[in-house]
Amino acid sequence: MLEKRVETISDDGWKKIIEDFRKLHENEERMERQLELEEARKEKEEADKKVSQMSQEIKQMTQIMLSNGMSVSQIAKCVSKSEEEIMKWIS
Repeated sequence: MLEKRVETISDDGWKKIIEDFRKLHENEERMERQLELEEARKEKEEADKKVSQMSQEIKQMTQIMLSNGMSVSQIAKCVSKSEEEIMKWIS
């Protein structure tokens, strides 16, 4: 019975089936890429938050080092920043 059905599908019918399948596959791929992009955006946001948090911690450390009598040049060496950056943080 299946063979009879296959024989009765016209060439245009097969073309439509193939085209529909291709479109479905493309849509699935597009959805997967969209999910990957959303996941990458979330990971980037989390990384940006961590960087910001670490920057704040370094600034707080700088203030503590200054209050303990360290010089700006010593602090710059400790945190691998320029003296100019340290001066901006303490101003």
